[in-house]
Amino acid sequence: MHPDTHTPRLRHPVPTDDTAAHAAATGNAANLGSVDIYKNWGSMPGPWVCLDNCATPQHNMLGLKRPGNGWFVLPWIAFIPWYGMLIAMLICWGVQGRPIYDFMDEYSNPIYISDIGATNLRPLFIACSAWQGLGWCLTVVAEYCLRGGTLPWLLTQPHFMMAPWFTKHERNLIAASCSLGIIGELGLLFCTIFSTKNYPHVHTAMVCVFVVLMFLSICCLTAEYALMGRHYALIHPAATTGETLPRFDELKWNEWPGRKWNKYTISAVCKFVWLVLAVVWAICFAAIDGKSRSADFEWLLAFWFGVIFVILSVDFYLGGRFRVSRYFHQISDYRDYYKYDEMRAQALNMEMADDAGSSGSAPKDSDEPL
Repeated sequence: MHPDTHTPRLRHPVPTDDTAAHAAATGNAANLGSVDIYKNWGSMPGPWVCLDNCATPQHNMLGLKRPGNGWFVLPWIAFIPWYGMLIAMLICWGVQGRPIYDFMDEYSNPIYISDIGATNLRPLFIACSAWQGLGWCLTVVAEYCLRGGTLPWLLTQPHFMMAPWFTKHERNLIAASCSLGIIGELGLLFCTIFSTKNYPHVHTAMVCVFVVLMFLSICCLTAEYALMGRHYALIHPAATTGETLPRFDELKWNEWPGRKWNKYTISAVCKFVWLVLAVVWAICFAAIDGKSRSADFEWLLAFWFGVIFVILSVDFYLGGRFRVSRYFHQISDYRDYYKYDEMRAQALNMEMADDAGSSGSAPKDSDEPL
């Protein structure tokens, strides 16, 4: 048997019933620490829950760490049709002999995506762009629900399938990203419907709507991860050992103490680099006079757009593994971040319900009176 395939036991001692009862009576959920969460995570939905030695990875057949849930697949539902559409359009245009269509005013090699999309491939252009837009919106909505613990089909109690956000600022940034993304993706959909052949001015306007609003949507996600990284740096076990860090509201805007390079910060940097390169290539696309070179940058931007879905998939993969991550179970002070208080309170309620159920029922095969 692989050494990482054993079923671990509870790593930390579980608080006594008196401790739990006192915390429930006083309403001080923060006194529970982080260990109560791990006792009850085993009864929450979701595969591969680790209750002991959470730093020990569990692996699949390929030697990769198993995901905490399957939500990391969601961005790929948008990524694959988008790349498939781009590759199919290029192949079809090449097989046709790289034609210059009758509605084009000058030679170009390659030609713009919209020029190919205005031909007999228009249904493919519309369908795949709409599917990509739906995938983007569902991905951002899913992050809001998974981090907020508000799954629509689980209305009874919060359930966190990704590490929760720390403050309402991150929540608002996800909501803003979703709203901007919906409008931006509608711009792309109308861009494909109003083809450059029949409605050139409307088509160009919708391209601008898509580019600008999607840029702002991804900016919101970048800011969200930067804020989460700054908060997480203050409670990270590797940063809080042997030192007392200030609270977040005590920091100046340019201060970033603690474990600065954590998974949230790295993700924010990746998104920022993505944005910078996208802006550079968008400027080249709009500013270059030659249609061939301008079309080169349009195709580059289209393929580069798919990379953001890969980054989001990695975010979902790491976020879904927060229960079994290397450091999360070692955090001793959540500094009253409200979503983590909700998670601790939920764990306490489940623990008390389990204790009440085990003490209030008799074995089914017992004939003795209760």
